[in-house]
Amino acid sequence: MQIRLAVTGPLFAFLVSCGGGNASSVAPPSTAGALAVRHAVTPDAASNVVANPGFESGSLASWTSCGAVNDPVASSAQAHSGSYAARIGTTKGPEINGTAALCQTVTVPSAATLTFWVYEGTTDTIKYVDQEADVLSTSGSRLAQIYSEAKTTGGWVEKTYDMSSYAGQTVQLYFGVKGNGYASDYVYEYLDDVSLTGSGATAVPTSTPTSGPTATPSPKPSASPSPKPSASPSAAPFACNDTQFDTYQSEFGAGTITADQFVDVCGAVTQVLAEKTTSSGTHGYFYVELPSGYQIEIVSNLDAMAEASTDRPPSTWPWVAVNDYVYVQGRYYYDSSSSQGIDWTEDDTSNSWPHVGYVAVCTSAGTSCSKYW
Repeated sequence: MQIRLAVTGPLFAFLVSCGGGNASSVAPPSTAGALAVRHAVTPDAASNVVANPGFESGSLASWTSCGAVNDPVASSAQAHSGSYAARIGTTKGPEINGTAALCQTVTVPSAATLTFWVYEGTTDTIKYVDQEADVLSTSGSRLAQIYSEAKTTGGWVEKTYDMSSYAGQTVQLYFGVKGNGYASDYVYEYLDDVSLTGSGATAVPTSTPTSGPTATPSPKPSASPSPKPSASPSAAPFACNDTQFDTYQSEFGAGTITADQFVDVCGAVTQVLAEKTTSSGTHGYFYVELPSGYQIEIVSNLDAMAEASTDRPPSTWPWVAVNDYVYVQGRYYYDSSSSQGIDWTEDDTSNSWPHVGYVAVCTSAGTSCSKYW
């Protein structure tokens, strides 16, 4: 059994770090303002603390790609005003398999209001797929979910959100979509005219930065942001060598090794995807964030695990949830920087791969673990 799935270069957790159990279940703080859809005049741009708010630079300068599997682009295909907007996701199949998102770090002024315009579309109707916006901490944890939906708007819609409860704080604004990779479906969101204004706001310089986000893959925030465990377990009940994984990843990237590697990794779960049935069986997918900040996709053969004589996981997927701490043993494959993962996390491997793998699912503190293989 061999699975090849595109993977993060670093979520949600949708799970953003800038989703079965996914990060969209994280409740927003009770102090967060209510979302409204309205039609109004765009606030004075002079007090807007968001840089490159309308993407009129023709680029995503001042924004970062904070999804897991797909990078947004500045597009002239749709624009609420001016000539450009950001396109997140794809407007035709195949649907993205994971998350695509944009983030920008801002300091929130007093009495602040966030407004932005979106043009949304999707042909998928399952619960997992969505377009969403969130407020994140600088570490990628979700502070509030502004909205989450799966819609085809047929035009531009303005949304507004009360940010006054975050006055004086430095946060990330997150805009993204998530999908499950179906070949005939798509999900997208155009974003334009993002404005965060309030009393005491300082206008962002209008000059375009000399360089935008680098195109070189690098660890990204969680696609579905969520609180992380406060610390790794002090006494590891299963094997874990994340440093060795980091070494293998560097060697793969440099081309000094090409063969699949046997690895033991551990970390917090940031995103859980819907199960998918392929020609090789039914598989469950989730992402684990390693100490380096990199999130790696874990692929488990649910059919093989269901046939195990012992240590079978629950029959219904998902049996792992965001914030669980997991230990994973399996085969690390690296096809490219955007297509890598760990599979054969069970004992039903091929003759060419002699190692037996497993997934141990623990509490967020790394205790009370259940081993599945």
